[in-house]
Amino acid sequence: MIFDNPVDRKGTNSVKWTKENIANISSNGDAEPFWVADMDFQVEEHIKAAGERLAGVGVYGYPSFGSRLEEAASSWLRAKHGWDVKPEDLTFTMGMLHGIASAIDLFTRKGDRILVPSPMYRPFREMTERSGRILVEHDLAYENGRFSLDRERFSRDMEGVRCILFCSPQNPSGIVFSESDLLFVLEEGRKHGALVMSDEIHSDLVHPGSKHLPMGMVNAKAGAQAITFFAPSKTFNIAGEHMAFVHFSSSDMKEAFRDREETMRLYEPSITIGELTIAAYENGLEYNEELCRYLGRNAAAIRSYLEAECPELIMADGNASFVTFIDASAIYSKAEKEVLSHPEKYPGGSGGGILSRFFGVNASVAMNDGTWFGKEWKKFVRFNYGTSTERVMAALERMKKAVDSL
Repeated sequence: MIFDNPVDRKGTNSVKWTKENIANISSNGDAEPFWVADMDFQVEEHIKAAGERLAGVGVYGYPSFGSRLEEAASSWLRAKHGWDVKPEDLTFTMGMLHGIASAIDLFTRKGDRILVPSPMYRPFREMTERSGRILVEHDLAYENGRFSLDRERFSRDMEGVRCILFCSPQNPSGIVFSESDLLFVLEEGRKHGALVMSDEIHSDLVHPGSKHLPMGMVNAKAGAQAITFFAPSKTFNIAGEHMAFVHFSSSDMKEAFRDREETMRLYEPSITIGELTIAAYENGLEYNEELCRYLGRNAAAIRSYLEAECPELIMADGNASFVTFIDASAIYSKAEKEVLSHPEKYPGGSGGGILSRFFGVNASVAMNDGTWFGKEWKKFVRFNYGTSTERVMAALERMKKAVDSL
């Protein structure tokens, strides 16, 4: 199976595999990376062939895709999610984060309150605060590995909010929200006159037994102001190439966004990502479905191992993507004492924390510290299992030994 044989990415200018970056978060440049949210798998064969054809030509000039990109994306949404969207209702944007940042700048004002569920993907915090908006950090409900939407508290936190920045499925918890949850969020947005923006970059990687519902599709029942972002980047492991699509609930928002992108001269992709995206969306469904099954098995194996062999670590009960939040509350105080008592052994890096440094040094496993998602999540780490099951299980065994050493 292709997923049992991950690519050797050392020396490829990969952020995830560069020793200096690994050392910064884990105090150990030789630690094996389980952090940045890209996978170590080969891309689907049609995507690889498209890249090879382009490289064979040896010219990377200006592209001319016409409507092919939107047609491919529309076909994908229909096949994967059952969402029937016309190609002309989709808009290209130069990557997920660029699209969200542009929408914040265009559809909100300085001083506006933006609600973001937490633990949150750190760039959401940064783009909100750097743009002069006010971040309303709404903590998801959490108990013993289970994250959920606390509707009563969500409603309270919506006071004065002008925009909801949602992540569905949620990163890093892996929550796949129900239709009832999504309708609740949309109705809260409509009630308060707040725009609902949904980052759905992990939507194509839901594990068997769960079902993702696009916010824009659910909004047909709610009638809120909504923007839905999706992308091929995580789905097909082409995250280094910046490509995303946007669906708007109104033509006015769509035209305003397109006009802004054209003004900024950011209205078309590079020829490389355009070719890769068309190949992915037109040919990648079978690959994607097998990948979802593989990731689901990896997640189940992690959960089973921790429950049986290392109950001090609790895996979040998510059902999507290839990252998970691991609750290390049971060992945190001991790990903190160990790390702070031996600063020479755990040199601090700007990207690390107590747990990422502890596991980096003692288990040779580099993970994102929970503080990257909000300071209140310091007792968690995010673990990337988008690699072979063999690598995953070996990492867990080293983590167990590190826990036992305390």
